[in-house]
Amino acid sequence: MRISMAVATLAAVLAAAPALAQGRGAAAAPAGPAPLAGRWEGTFTNDITQKSGKLVLTLAGSDESASGQLMLTPVGAKTAISPEGAAAPAKGKAPAGGLLVNAMKSGDEMVTGSVDGSYVDPGCNCAVVSTFEGELQGNTIVGTISARDARTGQWNFTSFTATKGGGRR
Repeated sequence: MRISMAVATLAAVLAAAPALAQGRGAAAAPAGPAPLAGRWEGTFTNDITQKSGKLVLTLAGSDESASGQLMLTPVGAKTAISPEGAAAPAKGKAPAGGLLVNAMKSGDEMVTGSVDGSYVDPGCNCAVVSTFEGELQGNTIVGTISARDARTGQWNFTSFTATKGGGRR
């Protein structure tokens, strides 16, 4: 599965601006990919059902591998998707955290990972197991979450875009 990405690295332009304004010569080299660890926020859209929502990926670890939580909150939902079998949050309380994930970088651009365990996908109202992959450039990941229905074995693909540190680009 190939995923395309076209996001400019604004940080390199901003870093070069003071030197150029003072006439000191060439611009600095473009910034490399962001470290994997951190908070990534964005949106997701199911390519088949066109259902969408908010995505928050919080990772701790190294530049090459990390683990953490993935929060997928569909449009109109009051809480994020929970792991299968998780108890509903008590009335008036926030959900416990989201889906546990592991992620790895290969090279400077590819990020792959998996959701630990299954969860109920609201698009099919069925238990699914998921993996994700994306391309990283600067502070943005564009990719796909691939979910397999545990009963039928059918695959479902959901596109996502996430920016490090929040919705800024």
